[in-house]
Amino acid sequence: MSLLSSCNLFENKDSDKDSYQPLWEYNFDIGYFSSIDPVLYNDKVIFSALEEKKNDFSANSTLEAFDKSNGQLVWKWDETVKDSYDQFNNLRDSYLNGHILYISTGIDYAIDLNGGQTVHHIEEPKLNGQSFSGRDNYIFSSFLSYDEKKEIMKYTSLESFSWETLFEFENNDSSMYYVRHALFDNSFPGKVYFPYSRWSGGESRPHLLIYNFTEKSELLNVAISIQSGSHSIDYSPVLYGDRIFLSLSGLVACINKNSGELIWQKELNGNSSRSGILYTEDDGFYVNTEFYLYSIDPENGNILWQKESRAASRLQYHKGVIYYTGGTSLRAVDAITGESLMAIEAPSRAEDDGAFFQSVITIDHENDRIYTASYTHAYCYPTLR
Repeated sequence: MSLLSSCNLFENKDSDKDSYQPLWEYNFDIGYFSSIDPVLYNDKVIFSALEEKKNDFSANSTLEAFDKSNGQLVWKWDETVKDSYDQFNNLRDSYLNGHILYISTGIDYAIDLNGGQTVHHIEEPKLNGQSFSGRDNYIFSSFLSYDEKKEIMKYTSLESFSWETLFEFENNDSSMYYVRHALFDNSFPGKVYFPYSRWSGGESRPHLLIYNFTEKSELLNVAISIQSGSHSIDYSPVLYGDRIFLSLSGLVACINKNSGELIWQKELNGNSSRSGILYTEDDGFYVNTEFYLYSIDPENGNILWQKESRAASRLQYHKGVIYYTGGTSLRAVDAITGESLMAIEAPSRAEDDGAFFQSVITIDHENDRIYTASYTHAYCYPTLR
C-alpha cells in the first residue's frame, strides 16, 4: 500500500490530467484478479480478491477491508468452503443489511463487516441464485432447477439461508422464462415487482409480475407491449415514482409500475447489459452501451445528448458528473452537457499492460471519493466536484 499526495481537482478538459492521481493504492500481489463493486461500510471499503496466485484461475475469492481514508488493510476474509473456484461475480448483486453482507458464489455467505467473520452460510451450490435483491429482513433470488425445467423465485429470512419458493415458471420446448430482479416500493412495503423475460416462438418478450409478499399472492402478471422485435431484460430495472425503467437488449423502455402499460421505448445503438441504466436524484436518466453513453428524458424517452463510449462498469453519479470505467479507463462525463471531463489509465498499467481498470466502481458521496480497481490494484481517487 502506498499513500499518495492529494491532487488538484479539475472540472474541464483543459486541466492538467497529470495532476490527477490516486489518494491511495494497494497492490494485492496475487496476479490478476476480479473484484466485486467495492462495498462501503462505516470507515471501511471492501474489495474482493483471491487467496493466492494460480495460473488456472481456480483460487478462491477473499474479501479484504481497507481503511477508506488511507488504504491500510483492516481485515481479510478467506473462509470460502470449496477447494477451488469459489469466486464472487461482479455482475451479481449482494445485499448489505446493517453490518452484515449477504453475498453468493453459488454458495451463500453472511459476513460480518466489522471484523470479516462468517456469520452463517449454506454449502449447497445452485444454478443461478447468485444475485440477491434485499428488502428489510428478506432476500429474494431466482433459481434454476437442476433439470432446468423450472425457473423458481425464492426468498429467505436473514437469520439463515432457508430458501422458500415464492413462485415458479415451467420451462419447456416452446417457452422459457428468465427472472432475476426484485423491485421494492417504499409506498407499498408489501408489494414486490418482478420484471421478467419469456422466450416463446423464437422471440423474447418482457413481462411484469406484481406480488403481495405479505399475503403471498399474485396481483398482476402481464406482457409488456414492446412494439417490435425480440427484447429480453438484460440489466437490473429501476423503479422510480410510478414508473419502472427497463434495459431490453437494444432499447430502453418505461412502463407504468401498476399496470405494466408501455409509456415509451427508445431504440439504442448497442445494449446496456454491462453498464446498465441509472436514474439520479435530480431526475436524470442515463444509459451506457458498448458504443454510446446516452442522456434520456425520463418523461418521454427523447435523447438529450449522446457521446461515444465504451461500456464496462455500472454508471455512478455524483454532483453533476457521471463516472464509470470503460475501454480500460476511468471516465467522467458532465451529466448536463455530455462533455468528457476525464479519461485516465490505471497507474498499474505503466508496468503491466494487462493491469487496466476493471468494471467496478463505487462512490463515497459523503466524502467525495471514488473507489475502483485494476486487475492488480485497488484505488481511491477524489471526485472531480
